[in-house]
Amino acid sequence: MDLEAHDTATAMSRYVADAIRRAIAHPAALPRHEEVAETTACLRGFLEELLPVAEAHVGRMPPTTPDGERARSVVGAARRALAEGPGAGLRSAVGHMRDLGRACHELRSALPCAQCAYIKADRHEAERQGDSAAMRDAALRMGVHQREAHASVVAR
Repeated sequence: MDLEAHDTATAMSRYVADAIRRAIAHPAALPRHEEVAETTACLRGFLEELLPVAEAHVGRMPPTTPDGERARSVVGAARRALAEGPGAGLRSAVGHMRDLGRACHELRSALPCAQCAYIKADRHEAERQGDSAAMRDAALRMGVHQREAHASVVAR
């Protein structure tokens, strides 16, 4: 994933986490219309920027693997959420905003990970050089990274 997409994904993650905290703070009350419109526009912007990156990544995944199928499902759900409108009232607009937030949250699993790519490149270079110790080191780093950064994916 390029640096710009990585920065956007990081900003999206922070924004979604902050939006969830705000929603939990006042769970019984609907947010103001202006807040819903602002949050919806921001979430739409994240999805519009990151969906092409996710689609390109998913396009390189084997289509019949569970990871490939799940990633395609996530991308499809994000596309559908983006295609929907906010509806006529505040309650439907809040529902749409929440759908976009869920799509952003799930889309992170369909984005390429820059750290994974870096470790894979190290492993390929070690393999090319025939350095079995470096290959084991890269495999170990990948395992640790997968457990720490991709815990929800590894748990499946």
